[in-house]
Parts: sequence; structure tokens; C-alpha cells
Amino acid sequence: MTFSNGKDLNRYGLLYSFVSLKRGGIAILLIVSSVICYGNDAGERAALDTMMLRRAKEFKEAIRTAGGEYKSGVYIYRKTINDSQYADNPEKLAARAALLGFTDVYLGASTLIRNKEKKQLEWVRRFNTAAHKYGLKVEVLNFSNTKYLYASPPPVARFTDEVEDYNNSVKVAERFDGLSADLEPHIMKKGHPERPANLLYEWDGENGWGKGKDNEMLQKLTLDAIASARKYLGNKLLFNQAIGSFVQKRYDKGETKWGSAHQYLKYCNWLIIMAYNYKPESVFSMSEPTLINAEEFPKSISIAIKTSLDTYGSEGPVTSFMPQGWDYMINGISYIIDKASAYPSFRGLDIFEWKGFEEMWDGTAVADGRTNYVKPTYE
Repeated sequence: MTFSNGKDLNRYGLLYSFVSLKRGGIAILLIVSSVICYGNDAGERAALDTMMLRRAKEFKEAIRTAGGEYKSGVYIYRKTINDSQYADNPEKLAARAALLGFTDVYLGASTLIRNKEKKQLEWVRRFNTAAHKYGLKVEVLNFSNTKYLYASPPPVARFTDEVEDYNNSVKVAERFDGLSADLEPHIMKKGHPERPANLLYEWDGENGWGKGKDNEMLQKLTLDAIASARKYLGNKLLFNQAIGSFVQKRYDKGETKWGSAHQYLKYCNWLIIMAYNYKPESVFSMSEPTLINAEEFPKSISIAIKTSLDTYGSEGPVTSFMPQGWDYMINGISYIIDKASAYPSFRGLDIFEWKGFEEMWDGTAVADGRTNYVKPTYE
């Protein structure tokens, strides 16, 4: 079985597979539409060439979302939303995400729904409609504004209400399925531009650990905000939170009594571990303590890997898979999922973020020239 070229997909909005059957000694070529039907008006919605089709199949097989075994989300930010190929065609973006096997999208559309500008709201409605058509869930990234949410008191209802107000103003297919939180107490360092002026605590990665110290108190403020958000949301919407992979180790050592996975999971449907490293072995070892702690919460822990480099949220080559290339990433994903699948709490693998991932997928990612790190070898 082989995939068709991108022209067929571009023309008909279908992903075709060619199957050769022999019947009565005569070879018959059947054209079978599969994976996704985008509709009659979908000429440009996926627009993939042969390499991207092959890689999409590889990726979907690696993340193991077919048949519902695992879930897989991808972060999509304004840089992608404003991209020329998606700005007037959100359906194309949704179609591509579905084709790759993603089950969830964490969409950076908070300002779009907050501004209530007609064209921006139309983009959100169209994207959500298309995403739901392909079976995707869409969680809006609308709970990460540290400047407000670490203030005293934090205006939690403002951010939850924005999502509910949007949902109540549109059709069911156009609504968000949930809210994605990205409250990161570890960025509340002295001098950080997003640190509220009235915040009493400063994050100190080296000396701030211990009972009653600033790091612990910032973890408590984060949990309090998450608990309040769930109270306002009720159970009407899905709710997840991204957490640093290092916090669980500190909790297990008794260096903080707040921030553990089981505490967050009282309020969140799942957690996303920011396990950013270019070595698959390191990604798993960073994630394992959280997987263990959440053992009483089945399918509750997603492991996020980084594919961005100079696209969004980049800290250099040692945190991203991008410099290592597509094949390395696919092998790395398989390794991580093989190891993590031993834990009932494992939900699946997430990608941070779409723009960098897409550059890897379409072959436009620039090879990184820095060589001050060593690629790992697989056993």
C-alpha cells in the first residue's frame, strides 16, 4: 500500500491509498479514500506532498492514537494562526492536525476571544467547527496570564468567564471543549516582566526550597488558582494544566508540600509535563516521578516534548528535538511511549509547538550548527 501524491489530496480533499487486488488472475487497482474526508470545498485544506504524507503516517503510528490507545495534543499559537496559509483557511490547519493523529489542540486564542473582533472570532469559530468535524478536542489557552493570576487576589473568574461567554454566544460545533492552563510559578523570578508588583514571593531555583519558603508558597498560589478555576468552571469543560517536570522530585524529597501531581489532579482532567530535553532517555526520566505519583489517576499524565527552536518558547538546542531531525524524533517518541506505557497514569505525548513541528515535518527546519551537546544512542 502506498500513499497518493499531494496533488490528489489537494484536488479532492481526500487522502487516497492504492490497493492492488488479484481476482481471477487479473490485477485490479482500487482507489480507496481513507483517514479523512474534508468535504467538497477542501481543495487547499491539507495540501501535502509525498514526503509529508509519508511522515504524517510515521508520526501517527509513533504517537499511537489510532483506535484510542493514547491521546496526543499540540500547542498552536498566534504565530501559526496568523500564518499566511492559515489566516484565511483555519480548516486547513485543523485538517492537518487531524491527519497527523492529534486528538487535542491547545489553542492560543485567548486574545482573539477577548478582543471580540469579528474577523478573529470568525477564525476561531471556523477552526473549532472543522476540528470537531475531524474528532479533535480544542482547549483554549486562557489561563496563563501570570501578571494577573499571581496578583492578590487573582481575578480567576475573569478568565473562566471569557471562555464561557464565548461558548454561550456561538453554536455547539463552534465552542471550545475546555480550558488549558499554563501557570508556571518557576518564572516568578525577581525582575521578570510578568511578575506582579504586589507578589510577596520570588522564585529561587537553588535556595528557595524548603518549608514555608518562596517556592513552596508559589506552588500553593498556583494550586489555589487552579482550584478556583475548577470551581467556576464546574464540570462543564475539560481542564488541564502544564507543570514543570522537576517539581515532583522536590515534593518527593519533602522540599515542598505543594505542587504534586495528585494535588493538581483533584481539579484537572489531566496534566501536561514539560519534559523538555533533546534526549529521549532524559525526557522519560524527567517524567517518571510524576507518572508514579499519579498512579491512582488513569490516563492523566501527558508528556510534552519540544519541537520549537527559534520559533516559540525556545531555550536552545538542548531542550528541543528540532536540531536532531525528523527520524530522530520519531525514534525518540517510540522510546518515550514504550517506557511510559508501563504506567497506568500515562495519557499520551504532546507537542510544543506546531510551528517548529511543522518545519520539521515539511523539511524547512534549519539544521542547528551548535555542537556543544552529544546525541544519545538507543540501546
